[in-house]
Amino acid sequence: MPFTDSANNADLYGAINEAGINLIAQHIFRQRPSLFNYGTDFVATHPELLCMPITAAPAVSQRGNPIISVQPPLPVLGTRPEVGLNYCFQISKAEIDFHPGRIALPPELNPPLGVQHFAVHAQVCGGLGCPRDFNFPPDPHGREVVPPTDKLDCFCIDLFVVGHAEVEVVNIPSQGTKRFLVGKVDGLEIVDIKPDGLESSLECYLNALIQLVILPQAKVEITTLVTYVLKDIATITLVPTPVSPAIPNNPAIENDQLKMFIKLEVSP
Repeated sequence: MPFTDSANNADLYGAINEAGINLIAQHIFRQRPSLFNYGTDFVATHPELLCMPITAAPAVSQRGNPIISVQPPLPVLGTRPEVGLNYCFQISKAEIDFHPGRIALPPELNPPLGVQHFAVHAQVCGGLGCPRDFNFPPDPHGREVVPPTDKLDCFCIDLFVVGHAEVEVVNIPSQGTKRFLVGKVDGLEIVDIKPDGLESSLECYLNALIQLVILPQAKVEITTLVTYVLKDIATITLVPTPVSPAIPNNPAIENDQLKMFIKLEVSP
């Protein structure tokens, strides 16, 4: 649908190019590195062990915010007392691509990129601290033993995700109805991991991480901007413009852009 036709059928119209999204992503990587970097407490206090260095904005350390989300050690199953290993997990790079698409997708994701879809290409790295010597003394108090390590055995893989955008309506008892622009995953593929069972297990874990951790924190509330600007003048409610022949998709992913068409509802 031509730009002017769609814009004339909505009170507000906004669009952002994939280049803008990628620039914002780089900013989030620098401002909220703990969303993309996970590891044990030992790794968090020895960041030189990470598989990929983290470039965080100076304000992160000035505010006392972590650059790594600290996780429990990886347990060695069946050990008594328990033994855990240090590790890290990192999403080190990410780029988004809106339809019609320029990222070369793997065959498993049925290229080319589908209409009204986006693709994400990311580099995912992980590392495990394998002890040089397994003859370490047990903890005198029977607590979990985590052998220190001077390096992590690292690997990096390419991850591809395809998805679409939706408006999610959430009813919050104390705040009323909220509307969020959210991303939804339709397919995920790791390139060239063997055997197939290992690849499927890694894909399942990464899919869960993206859908349960990253996407819920990356959703955007539609009403935030205008409500705060005009709160002393009127009550502004922003509602996505209903889908119609004039606006067949809302949100729309097309022409390397993510577009949103909004209807304003104003009351005193």
